Amino acid sequence: MEVLSRYSRWSRDIPFRRITHTFTPFVRFLLLSLPCYCFCALLHIFYLRRSRLRLPPRPRGVPIIGHLHLLGTNPHRSLWELSKRYGPLMSLRFGSVPVIIASSPATAHLILQKYDHIFAGRTRPAVAMQVHECKNIIFSQPGPYLKLMRQLCFSELFINKRLEFSRSFIFNEIRHLLREVVGSSDKVFVREKLYEITVSIISRMTIGKNAKDIVSNVPVGTSNSLLSALLEVIDLLGIFNIGEYIPLLGWMDFQGMSRRTKPVSQKLRTIFGEVINERRKERQKRDSETADADFLDVLLTTSSCQTEVPITDLHITGVLGDLFGAGIDTSTVTIEWALAELLTHPHILKKVQVELSSVVGSTRLVQESDVENLPYLRAVVKETMRLHPAVPLLLPHASTQQCQVNGYDIPSGTQVYVNVWAIGRDPNVWENPLKFHPERFLDSKTDVRGHHFELLPFGSGRRACPGLALGINNVHLMLANLVHVFEWATLTELDMTEKFGIVCALANPLVAKAKLRVPRQVIEA
Repeated sequence: MEVLSRYSRWSRDIPFRRITHTFTPFVRFLLLSLPCYCFCALLHIFYLRRSRLRLPPRPRGVPIIGHLHLLGTNPHRSLWELSKRYGPLMSLRFGSVPVIIASSPATAHLILQKYDHIFAGRTRPAVAMQVHECKNIIFSQPGPYLKLMRQLCFSELFINKRLEFSRSFIFNEIRHLLREVVGSSDKVFVREKLYEITVSIISRMTIGKNAKDIVSNVPVGTSNSLLSALLEVIDLLGIFNIGEYIPLLGWMDFQGMSRRTKPVSQKLRTIFGEVINERRKERQKRDSETADADFLDVLLTTSSCQTEVPITDLHITGVLGDLFGAGIDTSTVTIEWALAELLTHPHILKKVQVELSSVVGSTRLVQESDVENLPYLRAVVKETMRLHPAVPLLLPHASTQQCQVNGYDIPSGTQVYVNVWAIGRDPNVWENPLKFHPERFLDSKTDVRGHHFELLPFGSGRRACPGLALGINNVHLMLANLVHVFEWATLTELDMTEKFGIVCALANPLVAKAKLRVPRQVIEA
């Protein structure tokens, strides 16, 4: 009894009990009494220390969890602070998974270009496995399927001919956005409006339909809309899933990830399944020689004639999910951050509006052809991407074989994060790195296309974002028209706090007032 009493007092005092007090007594006992698991973990650590691998510098870890306790609620910031002490190439261990963090342009160049063929692998998140079994592009491993899908994206979707064809409806969607802002000018929920416009553009380009018309006939959960399903998946992918690093907690579904993912997976498969089946029926009525109308047609044509690389409906669902998810969230977040920074710095906003007035005038909207003559606007976008990259750690790469980087050994299967958020704040690269100062890019040849490793919002190398051209064009055009057409003002003091996820957005979505600064007929034409 005395031993049990001591154990009870000890378990009340330790911090871990604050996490586990809501569990059943059996689960608490299981979590607090894992001698076998601890023994295996200690053996594993002992083996690593005895190995001859020369790993990059790293802080002291903790048994079982490794360095997970050092991440905090904003991992990109925590890793930035750690890199100041342990260097731009740092070794960590998340549970049982070895991890490398690159936090400088030089180390990013090594990972994304020099050793790109080794670090082209991807991790397989549990959420992506449950939604589409990682049969998409983003989480596919290097091989024939990934090569084919990226070729199709470049040759059939993001080719200049297709983008040229898309310009008219993209411009019409932007005009619709401006009208929506006018209708709610006293209180504009910026992110909500941007989501609607970006999902409509991607929808028209990929499946030839307005996103509002894409709803499931079989409601799943609280909503049957495509946008709500996509945002749920994006939110789940942004949660740091501890179960992927500590297998026991993954088996227990410690964070409820599997339980939360199941309904949204069913929702997304149902919606895209109905879209695919409807298109097949339409294609049966068409002339067999009719050209593919959109990217969904391209995927269906390829799946019917491709024998070396089988493409199923689940593959098509995964690819469409990638195009929608990557397209709507990154563009929306970037424009919202840019508008928030302009509202925080009114003198910069005024400079952008003066440039727009001199180039565009007050009798028409900004056209894509105008962007080339708007260097200050482009500088504002670059500065936004430097300080607020949409994906602060990029998507994690994985080493496909053991290699050496900078004289350090990198084991096969190591996860690799490139902290582009930290690179954007590196004082060795940028003067006054924490200051929002677009002028730094006016006389600079630095671009965002993956050639300059001090600015990598879209990544670089063979896993770079294939939709870069479309994304950057849409960001320029939407931001330019929002700033050109309206005078913006905040309703309350602006909160620039971040919320970490697969994308890093404002924790409190931007809400502002908008007042027309051009004649109303400009947006009604």
